[in-house]
Amino acid sequence: MFDLQEAYILTKTGSKGAKTYEVVIVTPFGDFALLSHVSYQENQEVVFKINDFLNSGKTSFLVHQNQRHYLFFLILFILIIIVIAAFLATSPVTTCTFYKSINKVFIERKSLRGNQVIEHPLENILRFDIQEKQFKYSKLYRAVIVLKSFKEIPINPQYTDERSVRYAVSRILLFLKL
Repeated sequence: MFDLQEAYILTKTGSKGAKTYEVVIVTPFGDFALLSHVSYQENQEVVFKINDFLNSGKTSFLVHQNQRHYLFFLILFILIIIVIAAFLATSPVTTCTFYKSINKVFIERKSLRGNQVIEHPLENILRFDIQEKQFKYSKLYRAVIVLKSFKEIPINPQYTDERSVRYAVSRILLFLKL
């Protein structure tokens, strides 16, 4: 900057009464504000240094300011939110396999939180049901294995459209000849 005339602290008061301070440098070309995210005392030190420079015979002066620490915390916060959202939003991948040769059904669920394998003999299956769940303006469905003990095991814990669930249940019934 050329022809610096002075530096002063501009105090701004927010709508809730919070005050922020910024150093303003006055030149013939206009006023230029430096970063405002520092305390009044730090701004005051900068103003004193600039005004001392203007009153001295020195030819150069360097003021260094950055907001990298704020940027670091902002990026870290956003990254944490993304990781939490990804952890909660990722649904497990479910594989349901019926083996006639060994007379068993395996339901394997793999997710970021771990793996789970549910195993039951085919003769313990009483029937297949379709569970219905009402959401805001629609109904969603999922296929459930009902055991002879009347325990219900969802083939997939997520709900989906009725047509695909009915198709999956019909294919299973056709395969098992139930």
